[in-house]
Amino acid sequence: MIMLVGLLVVGPLAQIHSAFASPESDKAKILNDQAAKSLSQMMMEMDSMSKMPMTANEKQMMKMLHEMATTIKMLIDSNQNLIIAVEHGTK
Repeated sequence: MIMLVGLLVVGPLAQIHSAFASPESDKAKILNDQAAKSLSQMMMEMDSMSKMPMTANEKQMMKMLHEMATTIKMLIDSNQNLIIAVEHGTK
């Protein structure tokens, strides 16, 4: 699960470069959409897991994962805004 979160963090950051590298930014859009879908899937799985009985440590870990997911969501939204800005800048 930690690896999945790591990939979700690295993926959106790599998309910024893709947005500037391609004038159409189609690749950046696709990667950003994939990151959003992965985040959505992960959140659904975490919500399902949170209904299971957990120890105090597990509950704290889930809380931290939710906070990380919120940060990742902000990165995805920022990437989307950058993609839009690049599209408007290249026209």
